[in-house]
Amino acid sequence: MLLTNKQKQLILNVLLKEKRSLFSKNKGELLNKTIADLEQSLRNESVNAKDLRK
Repeated sequence: MLLTNKQKQLILNVLLKEKRSLFSKNKGELLNKTIADLEQSLRNESVNAKDLRK
């Protein structure tokens, strides 16, 4: 499944909000790993987009 940069950012924001939620049942290593993966994906796309503009 391919997602746009804005879709990934939206998902990341929702996951970060869930992580901060005091009574979340979804906290844990999998949530942290998913957040880290999405952050890395967004950073990679940002770097690749800059390379394509040159």
